[in-house]
Amino acid sequence: DLFKKTLPSASMSFVQVQSTLSLQRKEAMAVLVQVREHVQVSQGRHRIDIVMLALSGKKIGFEKVITMIDELVTTLKKEQVDDETKKLYCGVQFDESDDKKKALERTLADLQTVIEETKEGIATATEEIAALLKGITELDKSVAQATEQRQAENAEYKDLMASNGAAKELILFAKNRMNKFY
Repeated sequence: DLFKKTLPSASMSFVQVQSTLSLQRKEAMAVLVQVREHVQVSQGRHRIDIVMLALSGKKIGFEKVITMIDELVTTLKKEQVDDETKKLYCGVQFDESDDKKKALERTLADLQTVIEETKEGIATATEEIAALLKGITELDKSVAQATEQRQAENAEYKDLMASNGAAKELILFAKNRMNKFY
């Protein structure tokens, strides 16, 4: 009577599930096949192959297989932590590289601006030099003309002075003659 009261209903009963060693091996083998597909050779696929071989051999106890699986899970967890650490490190390195790249791009843009400004300055200086050379050429021409004019005026002055000297001599000669006559 006490037993009946503890059960919720009379229709329910306990079901015994029997799990055989071969069934457990098949289930473990199916799980290992799925895990093996996702594990690379470099990540320890050979360990999974050894466990699968041990399961199919039927001579090794299941305890050894469980121990091997536990070791494999521990190794995979350690590798996962290592991979996450490497991923974080690579992320930091990518960020630093991007920052350096942006800084170099800004520097390059600044240098290109300086180059353009320098080219404009050179072009302006070239124009100014050309204008100054033209001014010098014109000045040389005007100096040459002024020199010719001064030389002509000098020749004219010398002629005038010679004429004046001759006129003075003539006047002196005439004066002397007049003095002699009077």
